[in-house]
Amino acid sequence: MATDDQFAGVVKQRSQLGLAMQRVELAAAAPAAKDTWIPELTQHLRELDTAFDQYIRDVQAPLGLMDQIVDRAPRLQRSVETSAANLASVAGMIKEAVALVGAEDASNRVDEVREATMAALVALARHRQKCADLIYDAYDIDIGGY
Repeated sequence: MATDDQFAGVVKQRSQLGLAMQRVELAAAAPAAKDTWIPELTQHLRELDTAFDQYIRDVQAPLGLMDQIVDRAPRLQRSVETSAANLASVAGMIKEAVALVGAEDASNRVDEVREATMAALVALARHRQKCADLIYDAYDIDIGGY
């Protein structure tokens, strides 16, 4: 059985990703008429994009989290493959939101920017939930909702 210490890095990374998601959500929910709305949302979306790209590199690295899960519980191979395929979709949604908020006419497309941003956050939240389920299924460890 795994110890909680083995997942300290995973919990830390999930926590950082969760905080980045919260900053994006708060920035998106701010009044769009504020002069700082687009720059703040852009900054936080870019930070989320960077954090998620790092997350992908870490979990998909050879001997990374996904390989460890499959080694521990081969029955979860298909779930791990589905999760890995989902990573590209989520990353694309984040990049789409970054592109929309960075467009010259972003201030005229507030609803579209917000919709793309929230869709990316929802997809990422679902991915995080499924990853927590995979860890629990493989190790009987609850890494929490960080």
